Amino acid sequence: MIPVLRPTIDQQTKEDLLKTLDSGWWGNGPKTAEFENRFAEKVGSQYALATSSGTAALDLCLKAHGIRGGELITTPMTFAADAAVGEWNGMEVTFADIEEESLCLDPAAVEITPETRAIIVVNSHGRLANVKALREKFDGLIVEDNAHAMFTPGVCQHSDIAMWSFHAVKNLPVGDGGMVTTDDEEIYHRLKSLSWFGIKTNSYERTTSKKYNWDYDIETGDGIKGYMNDVTATIALGQLRRIEELNAHRRAIQSKYNEAFREIPQITLPAYSHTVQYYTMRCPDRDALGDYLAGKEIATSLHYKPLSEMSYWKKCVKRPLPVTDRVWRELISLPVHGALTWEQVDLIINSVREFFTGKAG
Repeated sequence: MIPVLRPTIDQQTKEDLLKTLDSGWWGNGPKTAEFENRFAEKVGSQYALATSSGTAALDLCLKAHGIRGGELITTPMTFAADAAVGEWNGMEVTFADIEEESLCLDPAAVEITPETRAIIVVNSHGRLANVKALREKFDGLIVEDNAHAMFTPGVCQHSDIAMWSFHAVKNLPVGDGGMVTTDDEEIYHRLKSLSWFGIKTNSYERTTSKKYNWDYDIETGDGIKGYMNDVTATIALGQLRRIEELNAHRRAIQSKYNEAFREIPQITLPAYSHTVQYYTMRCPDRDALGDYLAGKEIATSLHYKPLSEMSYWKKCVKRPLPVTDRVWRELISLPVHGALTWEQVDLIINSVREFFTGKAG
């Protein structure tokens, strides 16, 4: 079966990983610090804090800004984490509708109330949401979810703080892990403390002098265990070194799919994505196409079945979501990843053509 998504790793990263394992330092240490510094430089941010997951990064974004209670507005066309972190911090979550082409939060559908404390905006599939328009409506906290946008030009220009994800299916696949980036020094120090139960200095920092400093203080009670470790960071450094190559391969697949499917009237091509986190096109026979491709040993998926369709999260639908309700029923994601060969791409293209036209191209 050709998978929808699959991570790859190069030989140098494998060798670097063995060195880290042999070093004896597997916790949050020098490799994590190196990854944070290189990542901050890559995105043009003053500060970066590596975390155990993208979800932990989102949670820390709210905590570091002292958000507790009030309303969180986010998109239903996303993974559960963007809504869950709001509830974890005592917030009432409200879904707003999306733009049809980008699948990102539609600023025109966002209704700010006196209770609104934060917006989590998702750069869906690597396409940039209109954060500038949101900023014109709302002067509170805007968190930018860049889990799909590693590294889409133009990110982080109008948000207050940003998170990134290194889950195994993301553009920078590590297994799991996340990052928070900010230009605010005070927020950075809060993030660092909050990521380890409110402890001000981590163990590695307390071992850098000749004598281990066992003493530390705990500054807050709402911290979590959310920091990254050096084993994960070593893999992340290797993937960061390859990210432009990996993204270029995804864009090449995107171009080939677009060229092949442009003349098929039943298919609506996805809007351009710099990262091509997912190649998610639209067609009315989505389920039948998925079944047909499965018979050819080609996996497909859906990004996303919206949270507004989930039993638990239906409570967050307080206003109509007409675009979300219509669009998601036609979405289907085809394989796109670094391990996908051009022979496999041709097989996928020919199989899609056969489904719609009865013959291969």
